[in-house]
Amino acid sequence: MKEERFASIALFLFAAAYLAMALLGIPEPSVRQVLGPEAFPRVIGALMVLLAGLYVLQTFRGAASEDEERAAVIGADEKLGTLFDFKTVATMLGLMLAYAFLFEPLGYPIATLLMFCTSVAVLDRRHWVRDLIIALFASFGLYFVFSFLLRVQLPAGPLRLLGL
Repeated sequence: MKEERFASIALFLFAAAYLAMALLGIPEPSVRQVLGPEAFPRVIGALMVLLAGLYVLQTFRGAASEDEERAAVIGADEKLGTLFDFKTVATMLGLMLAYAFLFEPLGYPIATLLMFCTSVAVLDRRHWVRDLIIALFASFGLYFVFSFLLRVQLPAGPLRLLGL
């Protein structure tokens, strides 16, 4: 319980620092825009502070023990008591590093699809079909939203041969 309180306060302080940097560190653009470069970091920072504040309240009210009871009901209680798995964490960090290096050559949609699928395999999920559908929609769907609706160019990789 003491660790959760410390973690909640640390998370809140990190969120507050991020929001302060978003409010003070991003200069206003010289050309007036509806949504400038400061809009998204400010919204994300405000949401982080809100959620971290709720987490602080939850840990100091003792609602974390209720979460442990709910975890027992859905069968996740055995994961609460397990020790830190260095092998899984190291594998996930390796996957993130590989994702960073493959992002440009493979493009956003393919690299993200591969990252999601391999992460699911490492984390030992048992819903392959559902997870593959989510990965396809998330990677390719977000690519099309950013590329065609928001006009933000993400790396296409081999898809550029298809004109995407």
